[in-house]
Amino acid sequence: MRFMGRVQEKKLLSSWTKKSKTSYFTVIYGRRRIGKTRLVEETFKNSTLLKFEGLEGQPTREQQRHFLHRLAEISGKQEYRLIRTSRWIDILILLSEYLSSQYGNEPVVLFFDEFQWMASERTRLVSDLKYVWDNYFLKKNRIHLILCGSVCSFLVKKVIRSKSLYGRIDLEINLNQLSLSEISNIFQPKRSLRDIVELYMAVGGVPQYLKKIEPAASVRANLETLFFSASGYLVNEYDRIFASHFGKNPHYRKILSKLSRRLFATKEQIQESCRLGSGGRISEYLENLELAGLIERYAPLDKSGSSRMIRLRITDPFLMFYFRFVEPSLAKIRQARTGPIFTRFVPDNKYDVWRGHAFESVCHRHTSLIAEKLGFGAVNFDCGSWYSRSPGKGGSQVDLLYLRADRVITLCEMKFRDSKIGAGIIREVEQKKRMLPNPKGMTIECVLISATPPTRDLFQERYFNRILQLDDLF
Repeated sequence: MRFMGRVQEKKLLSSWTKKSKTSYFTVIYGRRRIGKTRLVEETFKNSTLLKFEGLEGQPTREQQRHFLHRLAEISGKQEYRLIRTSRWIDILILLSEYLSSQYGNEPVVLFFDEFQWMASERTRLVSDLKYVWDNYFLKKNRIHLILCGSVCSFLVKKVIRSKSLYGRIDLEINLNQLSLSEISNIFQPKRSLRDIVELYMAVGGVPQYLKKIEPAASVRANLETLFFSASGYLVNEYDRIFASHFGKNPHYRKILSKLSRRLFATKEQIQESCRLGSGGRISEYLENLELAGLIERYAPLDKSGSSRMIRLRITDPFLMFYFRFVEPSLAKIRQARTGPIFTRFVPDNKYDVWRGHAFESVCHRHTSLIAEKLGFGAVNFDCGSWYSRSPGKGGSQVDLLYLRADRVITLCEMKFRDSKIGAGIIREVEQKKRMLPNPKGMTIECVLISATPPTRDLFQERYFNRILQLDDLF
């Protein structure tokens, strides 16, 4: 599959060019399969790029031996394979000396991929890198050093936030999933925009997952192939994610399992359900899941981030679909040999409910685009969910709300149905509108975002300020 999107990320990476006079330091992190390596290789395909890759699950000695073998391959100096040292600092100085002798003052992109494995998820390599950066890479070479990895907690906490590298990192990129706008052209005209959105709701904007989609096949045929066949590419992906991100720690699975059974939960509910006890460990686990892009925490839009009403929810589209339909029937899916498999594991009523929640999540991922299409993209705004009272005690909720600097509140209602949206939705939105606090007397406008067009009677009511359909957005 051809390289898609990433225009802004490529622009940021390319800010260091052949004209740059000094060395430059970048850190890139993001979930498994998100396209970090491809981004670097695509951006610098016309530059001198030297890549070193960590080995998953290997000890420091084996990482060092692999690094030296790679340096021998690049340089053609086979004697590097025979070097015996237990110190990363010696190996990095050797690399700097090779760069000086081979490239002089020519620019070189030095790419350390899966850096957390290279470091064996310890900080010794980070400390040694600080010394070599200050005294060799920065003074004697002209490089763009890129550290990249999928264990986001290590890259953020032990590299970006480390005291050793404080003030030395020029650029950090949290590589998120692709947007619908970036991928829609790949599947058209073979698939409708509605089909593309429906596929996106199940696999998200993860390039490696999108690569497995057959554009000429229907949505259900693709989902059956990926999720509901014994050899489906995504059947065992959940286990691979955890092996890559969190090793054998069972608490992360417990937390996600808890969140998968409801739309949201509080920290206290998760703590009690998973029997994690009080203290900092639960906060650490939740932060690591957030850094990996699997969950998010949110509060009512009119409350502070430290509000006692903070909730947590799964936001990764793949996990939302996996927990809803695959995980409960995993043993049967692995044994399934005859069809129709999709309808056996995905009943229509549950699929419709899932599509409704998944479409809301898609809209949350595209809030800036929605604001632009509604005509207030240039206005300062805050956006998110709003809800009243504590979780589990009733109250009202608006799934997407914009508080705008031009004294307008934009309330968005999102629907993904097969049938047209009728006038009955007005009463539903009016109830939310009445519950919405508005102490400053701001103008409230209502917007419908729908996968299907409105009925004639809804259109004639002129209730919504705007009705956005998929073609209007993407």
